Amino acid sequence: MRFFLVVLFLYTNIFALEFSVGENGKSLDDNNTVLIFGGIQGDEPGGFHAASLLLSDYNITKGKIIVAPNLAFDSIIKRSRGNNGDLNRKFASISPKDPDYKTIERIKELILLPEVSMVINLHDGWGFYKPTYVDALQNPKRWGNSSVIDTSEINASKYPDLENIATQTVNSVNSSLADPKHAYHLKNTKTQELGDTEMLKALTYFVISHHKAAFANEASKNLPINLRAYYHLLAIENYLKTAGIEFTRDFELTPEGVKEAINRELEVKLFDDRILLSLKNPRKTIKYLPFPVNKELNYNTSNELTAVIADGSSFFVQYGNRFQTRIYPEYLEFSDPFDEVAIKVDQKDLIVHFGTKVKVKENFLIPSIKGVRVNIIGFDHGKDESNIFIHKKDMQQAYSLDMAGKIYRVEF
Repeated sequence: MRFFLVVLFLYTNIFALEFSVGENGKSLDDNNTVLIFGGIQGDEPGGFHAASLLLSDYNITKGKIIVAPNLAFDSIIKRSRGNNGDLNRKFASISPKDPDYKTIERIKELILLPEVSMVINLHDGWGFYKPTYVDALQNPKRWGNSSVIDTSEINASKYPDLENIATQTVNSVNSSLADPKHAYHLKNTKTQELGDTEMLKALTYFVISHHKAAFANEASKNLPINLRAYYHLLAIENYLKTAGIEFTRDFELTPEGVKEAINRELEVKLFDDRILLSLKNPRKTIKYLPFPVNKELNYNTSNELTAVIADGSSFFVQYGNRFQTRIYPEYLEFSDPFDEVAIKVDQKDLIVHFGTKVKVKENFLIPSIKGVRVNIIGFDHGKDESNIFIHKKDMQQAYSLDMAGKIYRVEF
C-alpha cells in the first residue's frame, strides 16, 4: 500500500482578487506575440480552464504567448458573471470610480503592447450558434460553439483578414468534433456596420479599433467543462499555427485528456512555501492547521485559478468555480531555525525540505531533533512522535488531507 507524507513546518495574505498574467515562450522580436484571455466573465469555466492550461501544460518552442486566464478573478471565485457588472462591456468607456477601472486599464495595457499582434478571448455561451433557426437552443441568437469576429477585415499590418482566419479555424475544430452536433460556425457580429451597441463596448472591438486582430472563441455552456476547454484549445492551437507559433503539450488533446489535466492534484504552499497542502479529492475541512501569530498569509499555488480566501475565522481554498477545502487555523508562535529535516523512508535516508511531499511505500521514521517536537497528524502516540517506524495501518484515516486516506501532515 502506497501512501504519502506531507512534511510541514509550523508557522492570511489579504486576498487580492487581481488577475494574473503569464508568459510562455520567447519573443522573436517580430511583434507576433499572441495574447489570450480567459475568465472575463466568471461563470464561463471552459474558457478560464483552457487558458490556464496554456501556462501549466504547454511549452512554446517557437514564438511567444501571453496569457491572462482569470480576468474577473473575484467573479470566478463567486461563480458570478460579473460582481461589478459585465467586465466585457466596459472597454468603450469606464469611470475611474468603477471598481473594475484598474482591471480594465491593465487589460488595455496588455492589448496595446507593441509585440502583440493577435488577441483571443475565450467565452462559454448558451446553446449552439446556427446561421439559421433550428430550435430554441440552435439559432442565430445563440453563441455557443462559434468563432466570433467583429468584422470581415481590418486595417492591420498582420492578420487583417479576420474572416478567412476564423473560417479556417472553424474548419479545423470541426475536423476533431467529439459529436457532429457540436459543429462550429463563424459568427460575424458586424459590430460597427450594424451599430451593435453592446459589442461596441466589448474587448474584441477595442482590439480591432487599435488595428490588431481579435477573435472570440465560444464554447457551449450546454457541454461539460472538459469538452468546452477541449474545443477552446482546438481553436487556440489553430490560431497559434496561423501565427507561426510552435508548441508541445503535456497531455493528449482529447476530451478525456483535457479532463485529466483540469482535475489533476492541486498544490498550495503557505507562508514562504514552508507548508504544503497537497489536494487530491481533499476533505472538506482541515482543522488545527498551524498559522503564525501576527503574520500575514502568503501563498503559492500550482495554477493561476487557485486561491486561498479569508472567510471570517477560517479560510477556504477555491479552484476556479470549485470549492476545495476549508482551513481552520491554530495560531501559534514560530521560529525558523532550519529549512530541512532527515527522514528514513522505506529504509532509505533522505534529507527533505519543508513544504515537500514524500512518497512512502512501506514505512517512515523521523529521527529526533534536539529541541523539536515532531507531530504526525493522524498518528496517536504521544507528545513527540520521532524515532518511531510508522506504517499505513498506524494512521487514522479521518486525519488525512484526502478522502482516500493516503496524504498526511507532519509538523515540527
